[in-house]
Amino acid sequence: MELKRIRCFMEVARLKSFSKAAKVLYLSQTAVSQQIAALEDMMSVRLFDRDKKEVKLTIAGEIFLSEAKRLVRLYDNAILKTQAYAQGIDGVIKLGFFSMLDRDVMSKVIADFHRKYPMTQISIVQCNYTDMKNNILNNTIDLGFCFHLDSVELSQLKVYEQMPKLCVNINHPLASKSFITSDDINGETIISYYKNAEQQEVYESHHDERNPGMEFNSSFLLENMDDAVMLVSANLGISFLPEIENFVNPNKIVFIDQTIEKVPFEVKAYWKKNTNNPSLLKLIDIIKEELKNWI
Repeated sequence: MELKRIRCFMEVARLKSFSKAAKVLYLSQTAVSQQIAALEDMMSVRLFDRDKKEVKLTIAGEIFLSEAKRLVRLYDNAILKTQAYAQGIDGVIKLGFFSMLDRDVMSKVIADFHRKYPMTQISIVQCNYTDMKNNILNNTIDLGFCFHLDSVELSQLKVYEQMPKLCVNINHPLASKSFITSDDINGETIISYYKNAEQQEVYESHHDERNPGMEFNSSFLLENMDDAVMLVSANLGISFLPEIENFVNPNKIVFIDQTIEKVPFEVKAYWKKNTNNPSLLKLIDIIKEELKNWI
C-alpha cells in the first residue's frame, strides 16, 4: 500500500471533496479519483459515499481514516527521528565512568549537552578498569572516561589532569595540617591502588632511580578512588587522591597539599575511531569547547 494513496485519501476525507483535494495535492481530479479507486479495489471496500452534492466517509472509511492517521504519524515521526539522529540532535549516547573523578569532571559537560540536545538520551554506567576498553570496542558504551587505555582502535582526548593531595578523615591527627611531608605519614595505613600493566607503565614514567616512588605496606589495595573515599570516610586509612569537590562530604574528609606523591591523576575520554554515532560526535565537540575554558 503506497503512502501517497493514503495521504490522498486523508485529504479527500478532510476536505470532503475530490476537486479541493486535487488542488491541495497538485494533482488532477482524475488522478485523485484513481488513487482512491485503487485503495478501494485493493481492500475490497467502499471508502466514500459520493453524490453530486457531497462526499462522505463510509463506516469502513471512518475506521480506515483513524488507522491511516496513526500510520502516517508513525511514518513522519520515523523520518524526523532519523533525520535528527543523523544530525546529532537526537539519539542515544552510552557513557562509561571509572571513578567519581570522571563524573566530577564531566558533570558540567553533560549538563550543557543535555540543555543543547534535550532529545538525546544519555545512558550512564559504571565500568571497572578491566572492562572499560572491551565495553567501548564491543559498543556496549560509546564514550568511556578513565585514566589510561591503550588500543590502536580507540581515539582519545585528555580532558583533565590534577596532582594528588593527601585525603584524610576530618578526625584524623593529620587533618589539622596545611602541608604534608613523608615524615608525617610514617606508620600510617596508606590506602593504595592496584596497577595493571598499563597503569604501572604510566606510574613508572614519572619516576627514575633518584625518585623511585613510594612503597607501602598497606592493608587496603583498591581498583578505584570511590572505594578509597569510602574507607577514608570511615577513618580506616589515608590516601593520595585528586581533590574531588562534588562527590565527597566536607564534614568527613579534608584534602591537604603534599610533596610525597607526584604522579598526576589524568582523565581521558576514549571512543572507537570508526564511530558512526552523530550524537557522540556532538558531545565530543562540546568537551573540546569546554577544554578551552579549562586551560
